Amino acid sequence: MNKTLQHSLILGFALFALYFGAGNLIFPPSIGNVSGTNWVPALAGFTVTGIILPLLAVIAILNAGGKFEELTRPISPWFYKVFNLLLMVGIGMLVTIPRMAATTHELGVQTLFPQVPSILTIIIFFAISFYFAMDESNVIDKIGKILTPLLVIILLAVVGKGIFDPIGTPAATDLQTPFSNAFISAYQTGDIVTGIFCAPIFIAAITSYGYKGVQARKLAITGTLIAGLGLLIVYGGLLYIGASGSGTFASGISDTALVSELVHTLLGSTGTVALSIAIALACLTSTIGVIAVIAEFLTKLTNGKIGYRVWLLIICITGTVIGTMGVGKIVNYAMPIFLALYPVAIVLVFLGVFRKYIPNSGAYRGAILLTFIVSLFETLGSVLQIEALSSLVSVLPFSTNGFSWFVPAIVGFILGALIDKAMGKKKHHEPILGPVEND
Repeated sequence: MNKTLQHSLILGFALFALYFGAGNLIFPPSIGNVSGTNWVPALAGFTVTGIILPLLAVIAILNAGGKFEELTRPISPWFYKVFNLLLMVGIGMLVTIPRMAATTHELGVQTLFPQVPSILTIIIFFAISFYFAMDESNVIDKIGKILTPLLVIILLAVVGKGIFDPIGTPAATDLQTPFSNAFISAYQTGDIVTGIFCAPIFIAAITSYGYKGVQARKLAITGTLIAGLGLLIVYGGLLYIGASGSGTFASGISDTALVSELVHTLLGSTGTVALSIAIALACLTSTIGVIAVIAEFLTKLTNGKIGYRVWLLIICITGTVIGTMGVGKIVNYAMPIFLALYPVAIVLVFLGVFRKYIPNSGAYRGAILLTFIVSLFETLGSVLQIEALSSLVSVLPFSTNGFSWFVPAIVGFILGALIDKAMGKKKHHEPILGPVEND
């Protein structure tokens, strides 16, 4: 096989595996089940949050020379550390990582070996994750060559059976807004954050193969397209499987129970075993990538006083403790965190993708500031039941569909740019692609 093609496939499969974690297997069938006959607009909403935006995150980081720090530089030097810390601790360490370990037990191990305690599963899970993440320079290569192929085969078997021999036909449901429901529900996958986390090691893997300049960019885009195609096939299949069971399974069934029942109905006991393996692989591949990036960031944040492997151990221990709470409890406390931080991450990705067209640093600051304020008000109003904040957010355009932050982001962008220009500041020129483009 041509070496460039081989590297493209390895990188594409690895990126697919990094994205496809616990939430990616759990949420599409659930969204399909509540959407029923409206599964197509639901898939469109999930595709935007679960595929397009996460892959754009890779392009945004690529445009910033492969560094999240460069992406956030126009906002403020401190923003990178603070926001990254919020993402990595608030979402990565407290939600994504422990949820994947808990899902591995509940949908994987417990299904086959009900007598095995969750603590044993979770300890083994993080021991394996620690082993693969120890050598940070080879994380992508190990995932792309070793773990992903088996995961893809199992997923294609489940999806293929569900599409060509469906459980039933999608039934009409009471859901009125399938697109926005799927768009916001897909926040729980955490894929945009995963994209921001893992893009630097994805790009570092490209340079380690010896590619640079235009070749490096082409390889990065090819890899993201391969990953995107794989995600679309799997997500579309899983969501349709959920929709095909909307007339069979009640909409109130738990996410994990629905996945288990759907696969058992489609493939019987063989499917149950395959699902268990797929769950373990999907969760492991994502966890390995995320803990590697978090450990690297925290090592730099502490100026190397606490080493990379020590941080790996701390992250794994934290994940073990929280993971024993179970998927349900983790999902329940996770949504407010996503509501507060995810819109900011979305806006930041768009700013990174269109980086060279941004007029000045003020546009960055204005867009991020108003987005964060609205997201924070909406989250506090919802969680703490503060009527005044909820009423304030409700008057904003698209608030009923969950996009209350959209117009404020645009307004903040325009006002920030005008204020910056009025103050006489020059456009903030930063290297597009940085070291990746230097031949």
